[in-house]
Amino acid sequence: MKNKGLYGFILLLMCSVSAPVWARKHRINIPTAYDQPSVVVNEDSTVSFCYCGPGKRVKVLGDFQYAGKDSSRYSDMRTQKIKMQRGLDGCMHATTKPLVPETYTYCFRVNGKRQTDTHNNDTAWQMTHKWNIVSVGGTPQADLYLQPEIHGQLIQTKWYDRSEGINRRVNIYLPAAYVQMVNGKCPNGTFPVLYLLHGINGYEGSWAERGRAIQIIENLIASDSIAPLIVVMPDCNTGVHEDRPSHHTLWNNVWHYPRLCRDHSFELALEDLMQYIDTTYRVSDQRYIAGFSSGARIAANIVNSYPDKFLAVGLFSPVVYKEQMPKTNIPPFYIYMGKDDMFINNGRRFHKRLTKSGIDHFYMENEGGHTWRNWRIYLSDFMVKINQ
Repeated sequence: MKNKGLYGFILLLMCSVSAPVWARKHRINIPTAYDQPSVVVNEDSTVSFCYCGPGKRVKVLGDFQYAGKDSSRYSDMRTQKIKMQRGLDGCMHATTKPLVPETYTYCFRVNGKRQTDTHNNDTAWQMTHKWNIVSVGGTPQADLYLQPEIHGQLIQTKWYDRSEGINRRVNIYLPAAYVQMVNGKCPNGTFPVLYLLHGINGYEGSWAERGRAIQIIENLIASDSIAPLIVVMPDCNTGVHEDRPSHHTLWNNVWHYPRLCRDHSFELALEDLMQYIDTTYRVSDQRYIAGFSSGARIAANIVNSYPDKFLAVGLFSPVVYKEQMPKTNIPPFYIYMGKDDMFINNGRRFHKRLTKSGIDHFYMENEGGHTWRNWRIYLSDFMVKINQ
């Protein structure tokens, strides 16, 4: 009897100590299947992350330091590291402090190596790195960045640029009303077109990814703030081989920046792009164009070259000079600048030149800098104003 009692005590000790230790090691070495979302926005505006893959040292990196105002030094990409802790489910967990309503980028760092959240398909390229995206709502502006219930269609295709002799990439957004029309569910009709240009470190996917252009447009359509329209987001990077990933172009553009300011390569290519859009899609003669940073300079050049083609132009944090001043009758200019923007003086001088020349235009300054957080605000305001 004493031996049986001893054996029972040893068995109980093994079950209460050895089994849980083995289970924990088992979870670390073999990934646990996700039975919960990898990222959740909580009611208190905190964001919870879950990582169930292998790895002992896991952190989540994100631009969670945003406190409502950006500086001029691209502070929307300053990352904060949050150490993740392993829970009873075997997965790693972390939760941020309450965040200002906005769109944030993040990734995981596992055992010292960077990797994206493979369970979140909402991603954005920044140079050679891909980031995941999570949006925190709570204000009318931030709610525009959330996924709406009704979705249009995003087409990734190419058009032929005769000036460089290459096929150039372009993303084209078709609103839900357009998709229904071509499927025979609505009467035939035509749609306005917005040409949306990126800056020196962007590519054809930038506005749809970090810019949240699709979410902004669809939420404005859903609230009847704007009419449905087609959005054309081309690759504006010139001198880049068509087989090279176009999001790897920042250093090429910086190196050739003086040439790009002079030769107007993309301005020449736009004529081919407009012809492609006009012959491929059911578009009206209502065209608009907008861009940020160097893309705003290109937009101004294009309007000066084709003043009768566009009804309005949006210049977001524009890098503009005397060369971009209108030389003939032009459509209305809508100019937006952040007070902390590194190019604020460019925008202010351009505004003064337009005013001195008696050219009617809209000019607005707000808080913040040369960041996506401002460009998203500018896009939504521009869209509402041109629809009034």
